[in-house]
Amino acid sequence: MRVTRLHCPQPLAENENLSLSTEHAHHLINVLRHSVGDKVRVFNATDGEFEATLESAKKSKASVSIGAKLRLYEAPEFSVHLCLGVSRGDRMDYGIQKSVELGVAEITPVYSEFGERKIKPTERLEKKIQHWQRIAESASEQCGRLDVPAVNDPVEFFSCVTQQLLSPIVVMDGSGTQSLSNLELTDKVTIFIGPEGGFSSQELVRAKDSNCQIANLGPRILRTETAPVATLAILQHCFGDM
Repeated sequence: MRVTRLHCPQPLAENENLSLSTEHAHHLINVLRHSVGDKVRVFNATDGEFEATLESAKKSKASVSIGAKLRLYEAPEFSVHLCLGVSRGDRMDYGIQKSVELGVAEITPVYSEFGERKIKPTERLEKKIQHWQRIAESASEQCGRLDVPAVNDPVEFFSCVTQQLLSPIVVMDGSGTQSLSNLELTDKVTIFIGPEGGFSSQELVRAKDSNCQIANLGPRILRTETAPVATLAILQHCFGDM
C-alpha cells in the first residue's frame, strides 16, 4: 500500500511535532480520508524524508509526530533546466507534472511567437505561477523526489535564449539535424520546447546565433505536452538515472 508523502519546507527532525499547512491538512482529512494514527511521510531536500504519524485531525487542521529519518537528499548527477513554451488549457499543467516526475531540476515558462499571449494582470500571473508550483510539489510527492523544482516567472523567448543558462542549450525543433542521443552534453543542460505551433523561423535564427544546438525527436510531430516527456526520458536514459 502506497504511503502518503507530504513536502514540508519547514525544518524537520526526529521526535518533533509538526503542524501541517491548511492545504495538506485538507487533502489528508477530506480527500484521502486519513484519520488519527495513520502513517504518512514528510520530506524536504534540506532535512530528508521521515516517517510520521497523524496526531490530530480536525477539518482543515492537522499535525503529525515525526519518527525515524528514512533517507537524505542526494542531488542527481545530471541536471536539466526546462524552458517550456506557455501553452493553452491543461497542456502546461501536464508538461510540468510529467517533467518533474522525469527529474527536471528547474522549469521556466517561455512566451514565444506561436504560443499563449502574456498572462495579465499581475494578480492572475501570480496565481498561475502558484498553481504551476503546486503541480510541481504534488508531482514530487507522488514520484518519490525529495526536492521540488522551482517554476520561475515566465520570460520572453528572445531574452531567455540569450541569458546565462545552463550550458549547453538545446532547442527542440523538427528542423534540427541531430538527435538527442548524438549530442555532446555535459552534466548540466538547458532544453527549450515550444508551444503548440513550435518556434518561429526568427526564434530559431536567434537560437542559432546564440550558439544553441537544434535537435529533433525523429520523424513524428509530438504535441507540446508530449515533447517534454519524450525529451527528458531520452536524456535520462542516455545521460541520467534511467
